Amino acid sequence: MLPHDSAPEAAEDALDPGLVAILNVLAAHAMEGTGRDLSLARLAKRTGLRQSTLRRYLTLLEEAGIVRVTLEEDGGGSVGLLRL
Repeated sequence: MLPHDSAPEAAEDALDPGLVAILNVLAAHAMEGTGRDLSLARLAKRTGLRQSTLRRYLTLLEEAGIVRVTLEEDGGGSVGLLRL
């Protein structure tokens, strides 16, 4: 828990940089208004994260109810932010 007088920047500094990168890319994609999820390959490229690392983070975010991950048989897939 953060102290009441902590700045918002302090909260962001406390988050894992990989999670911050994923959420920033997904938020920017959602703001584009395409209505489509972002492919896992494109998310990996935009965040600079390896697929295995990306999948670990996405599992955490999905369990927290923040994202929806759709996997395809060929190993590809997509991800989108859920409305909170």
